[in-house]
Amino acid sequence: MQLKEQKLQHQDIILQYSAQNNGVTITGMEGFRSALVVPENIENLPVRSVGKKAFLGKSCLERVTLPKTVTRLEDYAFAQCGRLRELDAPGEVSLGTGVFKGCKSIERLALGDMPLDAQILMATLCCHLKADYLLSDLERGSERWFERWDQCLLSFLLEDDEENYHDLVFCGEEDIGIRMQDQILEEKKLKAHLCFLRLGHPAFLKEGGRKACTEYLLQHTKGCACEEAWQVLTQQLKGQMQYYRLFADLGGVTRDNLDGMILDLDETQTEARAFLIRYREEHHGEYDVFANFTL
Repeated sequence: MQLKEQKLQHQDIILQYSAQNNGVTITGMEGFRSALVVPENIENLPVRSVGKKAFLGKSCLERVTLPKTVTRLEDYAFAQCGRLRELDAPGEVSLGTGVFKGCKSIERLALGDMPLDAQILMATLCCHLKADYLLSDLERGSERWFERWDQCLLSFLLEDDEENYHDLVFCGEEDIGIRMQDQILEEKKLKAHLCFLRLGHPAFLKEGGRKACTEYLLQHTKGCACEEAWQVLTQQLKGQMQYYRLFADLGGVTRDNLDGMILDLDETQTEARAFLIRYREEHHGEYDVFANFTL
C-alpha cells in the first residue's frame, strides 16, 4: 500500500509521518525542541514505529517519550542526537541497526518495562560498552541480562589499555605518543565510570563483579599512580553525591588522600567539599576550624 506522507503541528514543532491502515510511522521532525512527547494516536491511528533516520542528528533533543503503542525503532532512528539524555519507550520495542549510534550523552534508556538500574546500564550500551546485542536482547532487564552486561564489563576491565594502540607507534607522526596517552587516559576513565555506575546500580550484581569494580576504583583513586576514578568522580559525576558516599564506603577516601581531595574541589563543588570535611572529622578525628570558611 502506498504510504501517505503527512505533517502534524505538535507542541511547538512539526512531526512528519506516514500512515497506513494498521498505524503511523514517525518519519521526521521540523523545528527545535529539547523535550519531545510523541502522541499515541494520529489520524485516529496508533503510532507504531519511528522510521529510519527519523531524528538523525537532532542535536536539540534531550528527552524523548514515546507512547506504549510504538513497537519498532528503525535503523539510526535517533543516531547522532548528541544531547539526548533520556528516552522512554514503554512498549515491547524492537530495534534496528545503530538506533542510538553517537548518542554520547545518554544517561537513561527505558525500553519496555525494566527497573531503573537496567535503564541506566542500558544507556551505556549506546556508545560506551561494546555490546550492541544487549540492546536488542529480548531478556533485557532480567537477571540474565544483568549477568551478560557484567560479563561485558569484566572483559573490558581486563583489556590491556595499550593493546589497541601499539601499531600507532609505527605511523611516524610526531604527536603519536601524546595522542596515544590521551586515548589510554580516556579508556581508563571510561572503565572507572562504568564501575561507578554498576556499583551505584547493583541489581543482581554478583560478588565477583562487585569485587572487580571495587578493586579497579581503588587502584585509580587520589594518590595512586593513576587517578582516573577520582577524576571521573569530580568531572563526569560532578554533583552526584551518592557516588562520593559510595566511593568513601568502598575505601577510596583515606587519611592520606583526603587533604588532596579537598584541595582539588573548587567553589562549584561545595557540597562535595563539605562531605569530605565532615568525613575527615568523623572518621579521622581531624577538625579544621578554618575549613568551613572556604566553602
